[in-house]
Amino acid sequence: MFGVPSPRTRRIADNVTRGAAGGARRATYGYFRRRDWYRLGGLVLAGVIFFETFDGDDDTPASASETAEAAPTTEAISSPLYFGGRGEDVVILQERLAAVGLPVTVDGVYGQETADAVMAFQEREQLNIDGVVGSETGEALGIWSG
Repeated sequence: MFGVPSPRTRRIADNVTRGAAGGARRATYGYFRRRDWYRLGGLVLAGVIFFETFDGDDDTPASASETAEAAPTTEAISSPLYFGGRGEDVVILQERLAAVGLPVTVDGVYGQETADAVMAFQEREQLNIDGVVGSETGEALGIWSG
């Protein structure tokens, strides 16, 4: 009969869509076979291996010449900084504290975290521990111009 595919014709059509059409059957019926998931897992694994091999991060510590601690800053502050202060001078202070290895968030707000980092720096450099960045602390940090 014309118009009604025979079982043989349906088998041939299934084979064609399965192979030559590159997954048209999977797209039509909306499922993946187990081997498809294995292929996807292999691709993900290959991507991870590639990234880990060629991302450039070798997890070795930087030499002293490569760290921000060795690079002098060109930005400076000219007035003392206190708890509660805000602005660009505080950002300069926070960047310098981070460069010398003290944990501080660079957000432009002289809050408790910044005050703790300043006092830790003052203690480490054997300065007067008051949490204020004046001429003595600013010079020790290399950011004082006043």
